[in-house]
Formats: sequence, C-alpha cells, structure tokens
Amino acid sequence: MITSYFGASWYGLPPRNYLIASYFTLYPTSVGSVHIKVGDNGKEALDITTGYLDDASDIVPLNFAYKKTREIFRRMPSYRGEASTRHPRFPQGSAAACGEASGPVNLNAPDIIYTAEDDEAIDNFHRDNAQSTWHSLGTCAMKQEADQGVVDARLNLYGVTNLKVADMSIVPLNVGTNTNSVALLIGEKAAMIIAEDLGIDCTECPSWWENAPAGLSNVSSG
Repeated sequence: MITSYFGASWYGLPPRNYLIASYFTLYPTSVGSVHIKVGDNGKEALDITTGYLDDASDIVPLNFAYKKTREIFRRMPSYRGEASTRHPRFPQGSAAACGEASGPVNLNAPDIIYTAEDDEAIDNFHRDNAQSTWHSLGTCAMKQEADQGVVDARLNLYGVTNLKVADMSIVPLNVGTNTNSVALLIGEKAAMIIAEDLGIDCTECPSWWENAPAGLSNVSSG
C-alpha cells in the first residue's frame, strides 16, 4: 500500500505490484489567492499563494482518512504490507509503524492505536506531501465585489466594460464532481446570457435534439 503517488521516494521502490490510495477534501476552508504585482525588475509578475492547509480544520479529515484507509487496506485479500517510505515517519517502536506483511488481518481485528506522537507524524506527513487534485478553480469567483468577487451574476468583470469570464474560474467554491460537467454547464449558461445581451431570443431556437442525427436523440446519459 502506498499513500499518494508522487515524490522522490516513489522511484526508489523495488519492482513489484503496488496499490495506491489517495484521499482529499472536497470543500476545504483554506483559501489561496492570485494577484498581479510589480516585480523587482519593474515588470508585472504573478503573486500566487496556494493557502493549502492554512486553516487548521482542513487537516483533520485528511488525518482521519489516512487512518481509515489503512484499516480498509489491511483487510483486503491482496494486502501484503505497506511501503514505509510513502507513509508518515512514525517513531521507532510505534504500533503504527509500516512494513511487510504475509497477508491481511482478520476482519474483526482491532484498529491500529495511534499515540500523540503518531498523530503528529501523520500531521507532518500531510503538510509535507499535500497536493492539489489538478481541478483548480475560483480565481475569478462569481460573488459580490465586497466579498472579493471578480464577476457578477451575468459574468461581467467588475470595473471593466464589455468583458465577460465564462470558465471554471468563476466558480466561488469547489464542486463535488468532475469539473468537466460544470464547465460545460457554465458554457451553456454563458451562451444564453450573451445571446440575451445581444437581443437574441433563445427560447425560439429549436432544441438541438430535435434535429440530432438519427439514433442520437434516443441515447440516454449514463
């Protein structure tokens, strides 16, 4: 068992079959920022702060997920231990230490007991290894300008005329789904808003499905 799947320690593992476990929070409290500033050379430069785990509450579900994931994996028939280099550095002699195993534990076996030092090791592990899930969004959030919003409800950029933003950057909070579906909906809604601004009545437009190629109109999503 390996937690996550990046980092230098991954490349030093001996050739064999590994099973990777990943977990993440859908709705973190911590917030980052993206700004444009003037650099030391007098030119514009990006000032990006990820804000990962800045709020102490965000690490609580990660620590819980690590422990729960280990218990699930330990009971799987394929379980043969854990690659310690991809786990927290537990104190020597800890009951939570990772290592090889001849097989899974009994389904009714007691869970691993973690000491305060073990919990600190898990906390440090997450702070040293936390990554994004590559579905970044929200840098031009649709919120009130007073709440640090960037665009209004009709996609207009505050303080700029004739400019709209219509992509995942307008989402004010993370979404509990793959971002592709949300991006498609944003694009569809943006098309309707822009048509309205141009005086085009979309309600008079026939549905695309009415004129779809034969067979496609009967395809259901799944």
